[in-house]
Amino acid sequence: MTHKIPVCLCCDANYLRYACVTIASVAYTSSVPVDFYLLHTTISLGLQKVVAAWIQRNFPTCTVTFVDVTASLTSIRTKQVRYFTPSVFGRYFAPELLPELDRIIYLDADTIVLDDIIKLYQSDMEGYPTAAVHEYWLEDSEWGEKIRNDIAYLHLPPEHRYFSSGVLVIDCRQWRQQRIAESLLLLYDAYREITQYPDQDPLNKLFANKYKELDAVYNATDRAFLDCLRRGKTDELLRLKNGLVVRHFAGDNKPWNQVYLYSDLENKDCSDQFNDWWFFASLTPFCQSLENDFLERQMADFKKYEIPRTCVIGAQNAMDGSLGPCITTAQGARACKISYRLLGFLPLFKIECDRRLKRKYRLFNKLTLMTIKRKEMD
Repeated sequence: MTHKIPVCLCCDANYLRYACVTIASVAYTSSVPVDFYLLHTTISLGLQKVVAAWIQRNFPTCTVTFVDVTASLTSIRTKQVRYFTPSVFGRYFAPELLPELDRIIYLDADTIVLDDIIKLYQSDMEGYPTAAVHEYWLEDSEWGEKIRNDIAYLHLPPEHRYFSSGVLVIDCRQWRQQRIAESLLLLYDAYREITQYPDQDPLNKLFANKYKELDAVYNATDRAFLDCLRRGKTDELLRLKNGLVVRHFAGDNKPWNQVYLYSDLENKDCSDQFNDWWFFASLTPFCQSLENDFLERQMADFKKYEIPRTCVIGAQNAMDGSLGPCITTAQGARACKISYRLLGFLPLFKIECDRRLKRKYRLFNKLTLMTIKRKEMD
């Protein structure tokens, strides 16, 4: 019987809030206690105490241990690639820094766990040093082009299934015995100037055709859903959505930055675990700051894109006398109101039309941005 499951995450102080959302999701859904290991850089003792007290209070069967990996990273000559930071290499050192563990789960800080983590932990690794989910990409997308370039640069065999490093099961004994961390660092040094994914590419090079491939439910990205939609794999999409264990918000679009939507099989917009992420965020001590930052980003985007666009549309309507399909003539006009709400309850924007052919645009349902009146001509 499994007594405790070790789960590792890597982050710096900037990503700690998001890592705590991942932790909350694991602890909330797990049937057994979990030992969390935060492999970190730049997280102060004060923040560590806040997180430790939160876990002890809300998830008393779980523990958290902070492991500073700064010393391990000093020898790595990192090259800045997009949003990656040196902390991403922390997963390489987990087996060495945690010598008492035989197997660990590694999770990126932009994941949430929606089903019991024990399912992932007890995966049959068939003797391989690591287990992972192969990377989905759309062939004609920018992401697909990057992956294809990486496969070419790394000289990977064509039959290798390029995998994501966002969710890993690691056999710690093999990693220590085979000195895998050292091999990965040598590979990174060899390919540093061309790699697009600093931590992921060396893993794929070292474990080309030598890893246990896991089911997509253990690292489901929006690209996996879109791949099913594009290929018309209705049954596979439903199986994936109904069996989700780990949801990975890979890429630039994060639920803490924007409303995360996609179109379902009926071409209707639906929340793609966006609400799940915010539910787990509500369980963390950083929920208020996450909400404040989210609203600030939404308003910044609203001011930058929506208000100028609305003013242009309003000006055009005023000049051509068209106020849209809801008002045609004075006899057929009907009063109407259209409200746009953030998260289903926060008023952002409202359009009011009355029987006198007057339309008002209001910000936060109160602040009038523009009023357009239409005068009937004889």
